[in-house]
Amino acid sequence: MSPPTRTVALFDIGGTLASVVLSPGGDRIEHLAVYPDVPEVLEDLRRRGARLGIVSDPGPVPHEEVDRALEEAGLRDLLDPDLVVYGAKDSPRVFEQAVARAGAVDRALFVGEDAGERAHALRAGLLVAPHPRLAVAVLEGDPLRYLRVTVPPAHAGEDWRAALGDLPLLPLHATGRTGTTVHAIGTPSAAALLDDLGFEVDRLGAEDEPLTTDLYLLRDDRRVDSGFLVPDGSSAGLFGTGDAARAVLASTGDGLLVAVPAGRSVEAYHLDSSRHGHDLKLSPVAAPVVPEDDHPGLRGPAAVPPTVTPEERDLLEAAIRPEHITGHLARYTGAAPARGGGELITSRHVHHPDNGAAVSALVADLQEIGGGAFLVRRHRFPHEGRRLENVEAEFPGRDLDGVVLVTAHMDSTGARQAGYRPSVDPAPGADDDGSGVAGVLAAAEAFRALDTARDVPRRTVRFVLFNAEEHGLVGSSAYARDQARLGTPIVGVFQMDMIGWDALPDRTFEVHAGISTSPAVEGRSLALARTVADLVPQVSPALPAPQLYPHGEEADPGEARSDHHSFQVNGYAACLVSEDLFAGPGPGAPPAEMNPRYHLPTDLSIDAGYAADIARLVTAAAWVTATS
Repeated sequence: MSPPTRTVALFDIGGTLASVVLSPGGDRIEHLAVYPDVPEVLEDLRRRGARLGIVSDPGPVPHEEVDRALEEAGLRDLLDPDLVVYGAKDSPRVFEQAVARAGAVDRALFVGEDAGERAHALRAGLLVAPHPRLAVAVLEGDPLRYLRVTVPPAHAGEDWRAALGDLPLLPLHATGRTGTTVHAIGTPSAAALLDDLGFEVDRLGAEDEPLTTDLYLLRDDRRVDSGFLVPDGSSAGLFGTGDAARAVLASTGDGLLVAVPAGRSVEAYHLDSSRHGHDLKLSPVAAPVVPEDDHPGLRGPAAVPPTVTPEERDLLEAAIRPEHITGHLARYTGAAPARGGGELITSRHVHHPDNGAAVSALVADLQEIGGGAFLVRRHRFPHEGRRLENVEAEFPGRDLDGVVLVTAHMDSTGARQAGYRPSVDPAPGADDDGSGVAGVLAAAEAFRALDTARDVPRRTVRFVLFNAEEHGLVGSSAYARDQARLGTPIVGVFQMDMIGWDALPDRTFEVHAGISTSPAVEGRSLALARTVADLVPQVSPALPAPQLYPHGEEADPGEARSDHHSFQVNGYAACLVSEDLFAGPGPGAPPAEMNPRYHLPTDLSIDAGYAADIARLVTAAAWVTATS
């Protein structure tokens, strides 16, 4: 059955139809790149008689600037001019305005990735879908629900992934060795077809729950540490009764699957005694299937010669010193005014007004460091009803032969503090992840020094600071998914997350490359990790050899716990470099050395010498990868 003739389909822009990159000032669209699968969806809807429109909140971007970007991207001709509506989507009002403009209609649909916006659209009487892939199914009257699809063990080695791509199904997250369990949003017809194909299909939650919720994986590390049959987890206290109890869809080996409703923050479910990266927002991946033999990330080198010249070593030593780390850190923890405006940044939490100030300060820092050589931009994405931004500075390479990323996350939280109020209370986040922010800024300075002496690197390098990592890798997931959908040939991602705490006499640090769902991606990520390890004696001899994961048959405890994971699930090689967050590897390894101020307002200081050694090492690995 096709949708009725009098049908209207309205779309959000950023993250739904296209990747949106803003100017340094945030008031101009530098690039609006339509996702490759979007034109086919829009044309299909038009063939079915639907009129197409936009409901978008451009913020400080002038409306005519959005019109220009839509025109240049080739979308404007597909849209009904009367159905391009701009305004805040924090209430049903703008959706009601859009429907009023449409006139008499039988069905009106809003497609957008933000659950809060979809909830407002529902209250305005519209149908809603979380992704263009599901638009036709919703217009045809199909409900949506969360599904857990598992391949029977006897068939794990078969080519089963292609079957998912032919269904009204939106994959969100894979787990298990080689990813044979997939969490998704789908229709009852999709679930029934999967039944008939022989998959094991669990219907999770209620019908249409995905319309106004986001699915999260919450890891209860206290329960894992206490062991089986010991009632020492956090679930009973958080999810034992009331609305919170109804939010839990399943308990799995990876953690609790929780459908967080629109208007409620995932931070309301901060589990006690959890370790780094304890929550993960399950967001759509770039495509149902990423061909292992045809991914742009495979076009990089199979191995990188882990060598720097004496001149490069001296430049790295001079450019990344403890005082450089301390200077950068002070501006993002409230110890010194931010560059340009003179204000103090007391928190980088996504609910705090200083988060926007931190974005602007990072833009100013990277522009000054680049001295005109960097292309500095903002990458916008929605989360919990807010317009948030990642910050990217691109250093163009000589050849079009891949992209190397040096990354960290810019946001912070004090959620372990009893009674913490994220919109007003301080969250300096010096170690988590102010240390990584300082490391990325120092790396950018070092690349400029190396460029002056050694020429522009062969490959393009990007220095990227991600927002909303503390809410489940949200900013990096949006960024990595965009890059994969647009075919960006990323050959390596080096993530620094918590590189500033080392209190015990013997220095330790870790490099994580594990992704159990994809042996091919894990192998390429391990090549990056070994490059980091091999460069230790050359550029940071005060450090020991890193604790490298995965180790033998031992799983990587840092898997999916920082922003490198967002790239791995989209097929890119990536690794995380951190302080000693986890015990191991191996039974004889020292215990973890977790920062006791983790996620507290008292996270105010770091060991700048230790952080400089790690930042210098990561920078060297990125330089070698970019120049080889």
